[in-house]
Amino acid sequence: MTVLRSPVRLDRLPFSASILAGPVLSEGNAGLFIEEALHGLPGVRVQNRYNPAMGERLSIRGFGARAQFGVRGIKILVDGIPATLPDGQTTLDHLDIGSLGRVEALRGPAAAIYGNGAGGVILFESAAPLPGSYNQSAAAVAGSDGLLRMQTTISGQSDGIAYRASAAGHRFDGYRDNPTDSGEDPYSRAERNTINLGLATRLGGGTLALRMSGLDLDALNAGSLPAELYDEGSNQAWGFNVRRGTRKLVRQGQAGASWRGTVGSGLEAELSAYGVRRELDNPIPNAVIDLDRSGGGVRAALGRAWRTTNGAARLDFGLEGELQSDDRQNFENEGGESGDLALDQQESVRAGALFGQLRLPLAPRLDVVAALRLDHFRFHADDRFVAQGNPDDSGTRTMGGLSPSLGLHLDLDGSGFFASVARSFETPTTTELANQPNRAGGFNPELEAQTGWTVESGLRGDMGGRAAWDFTLFASRLANQLVPFEVPTAPSRSFFRNSGRSRIRGVETSVRAALTPALTGRLSYGYIDARFTEFSVDGADYADNRVPGTAPHRLEAALRASAGPWFGEIRSEIRGAVPVNDANDAEAGGFALVDLRAGASELRAGTLRISPFAGVTNLTNARYASSVVVNAFGGRYFEPGPDRGAFLGLSLAWGRDG
Repeated sequence: MTVLRSPVRLDRLPFSASILAGPVLSEGNAGLFIEEALHGLPGVRVQNRYNPAMGERLSIRGFGARAQFGVRGIKILVDGIPATLPDGQTTLDHLDIGSLGRVEALRGPAAAIYGNGAGGVILFESAAPLPGSYNQSAAAVAGSDGLLRMQTTISGQSDGIAYRASAAGHRFDGYRDNPTDSGEDPYSRAERNTINLGLATRLGGGTLALRMSGLDLDALNAGSLPAELYDEGSNQAWGFNVRRGTRKLVRQGQAGASWRGTVGSGLEAELSAYGVRRELDNPIPNAVIDLDRSGGGVRAALGRAWRTTNGAARLDFGLEGELQSDDRQNFENEGGESGDLALDQQESVRAGALFGQLRLPLAPRLDVVAALRLDHFRFHADDRFVAQGNPDDSGTRTMGGLSPSLGLHLDLDGSGFFASVARSFETPTTTELANQPNRAGGFNPELEAQTGWTVESGLRGDMGGRAAWDFTLFASRLANQLVPFEVPTAPSRSFFRNSGRSRIRGVETSVRAALTPALTGRLSYGYIDARFTEFSVDGADYADNRVPGTAPHRLEAALRASAGPWFGEIRSEIRGAVPVNDANDAEAGGFALVDLRAGASELRAGTLRISPFAGVTNLTNARYASSVVVNAFGGRYFEPGPDRGAFLGLSLAWGRDG
C-alpha cells in the first residue's frame, strides 16, 4: 500500500486499511455512482442520494456523516491529486468511476500524515495504461430512470511515455416525480461530462506524472421528504425545492504534476503541485449561491530507507503548503433566478504543514510506525456587502493542531496483530463558517475545530492464499464535534454548531475467500456506537443520544461465480435503522437490498475484445431511505431510494502492439 506516503505491505501495516482492485471495481457496474466501486470495503459507508446535485455521502466510522453535500472528514486523493481542499471540502464530481483500477482506504485518523481530516483517507487510482503502443475502448450503458453512460478511453506506451485519456458523458433522469406544473418531470435530471488525462515518463532519475481533468455538471436537486410523504411511498421531489428551481451547475478544471526519484545517495524525493478552478451556480431553496473557487498546493518530501539487524527502516519528512480562494455571492432566490444581493465576500484559506514519519523494526517480528504533523490554517473573509445597517463583518480565524500517531505490528506466522493511537484534527469548511443563521457576513466566530483521539487494535490474516480476513476494534473521544442543523427561516440550508463532547466505538470485520476455483465470496460487517456525552441545545440535554446520520449496523456480502470469461455476482447490503436528529425521536428504518450482475470479460472476435454485461438493482423492490438529512427542519429527513431497476452495457476494446 502507498496510503502511508511510502510503500508498505498490507500485512505489515500497523493501522486498519483495505484495498479493492481488479474486476470488482469495474466489471458489471453501471459506472455512474461511487457506491458501486466501494461495495464491500470494510468501514467505508456510502449513502447514495441518487442526486448528483448533492453528491454521495461517504463516511468512515461515522466521520463524514455530517456532510450535506460532497464529502467531509475524509481526505481523498484521485491519481495523486488532492480532491480535498485545504479547508476540508471534497467534491468527487470529476471522478472517472468507469476507469478505476485501484482503491486504498486507511480507516481512522490520518491527521499525522495528511492533516485536516478525522475519519481517514481514500486513494482512488485509475487503471494503469495497457501494454502496447495503442489501445482504445468504447463503452455504453443504458438502464432504468433514464440512465445513459457513454465512455471512450485510449491508453498505451510509446517512446518512453505511458498515457491514458478518457472522456465520458453521463445522463440520469432519476425517479423523483414533480408535484408541481413547472414542466420539469421528473425533477431529478442530471447530466455530467468528464475528461481525464494522465501521462508518465522517466525524467532525471525518477518518474514525472502529469494529470488533468475537466468537469461539466448540470443537476436538479429534488430535496428530501417529511415522514408523512415518505411513509406513504411517495418518490416525489419536495415541492418547495421545485418552485425555487433548486439545482447545481458546475464547471471545473484541475491539473497536477508530481516527480518521484532519487537524489544524492539513497535519498528518495517527491515533489508535487496541483491547481483547481471551480465555478458554481447553485440555487438552493432560500438563496442562489454564486461561487468561484481557486485552489492549489505544493508538497515536498524526502525519504531514506536503511537496513537494521531486525529489518528495513525508513524515515520520511517534508512540508506542504496550500491556498484556497472563494469569491462568494449569495442572492435571494426568486424561482431559481438571482434576486437581491444578500452576501458578497472574498474568502481565503492558507494552510501550511510540517510532517515526519518513522518506520522502525524493533524486533524481527515487531514494527513500529510513529508520525507527527504540525498544521496551521488561516481563514480570512473580506466582507464587500457593507451598507447602513449592515456592518463590515470582515475577519480572520486561525486554527492549528499538532497531530501525533503511533502504531505497531506484530507478525504471528500467518496472521498479524496491530494497534495504534492517533490524534485527529478537523476544521470547519469555509461554507460551514460562512453559513450563519443570523445572515451575517464574515465567518462564524463561535464554530471551532473538531479534535479527538482514537485507539484501535486488530488482527488480520491469510489462510494459504485461499482466504483473507481482518477484525478491528476502535474507540474515539471527540471534542467540539461538528453537527449540522436547520432553522425555520432558511429551510434546506445547513448551519453548524459544536456538540461539546462525544464518543465513537465499534467493530469492523471482513472475510474474502475462494470457496472453489470458480466461486469467490466476500463479507464485511461494521458496528458503530456513536453518542454525545456532553451536548445541550436550548435547554434540551442530548447526552447519551446517538449521533445522527449513521446506522449502527451494516452488513455487505457478495458471491461471485466465474467460468472462463463469463461471470455472475449477487450482492447484498443490510443496513440498520439510522437516527436522523439529535433528539433521537425519529429514524429511517433499516433495510436489505439485493443486486445482481452478470456478463463476460473480453470475448475475442479477431482483434476485437467484447465485454457485454447486465445488472438488476434492488431486486426485491424494497422501500428504503437511501440517505437522510440530519436535523432537517420540518422533519424532511428522508431521501427515498429507487425502486427495482436494470441496466445493459457493452464495452468494445482493440489495439496494436507496435
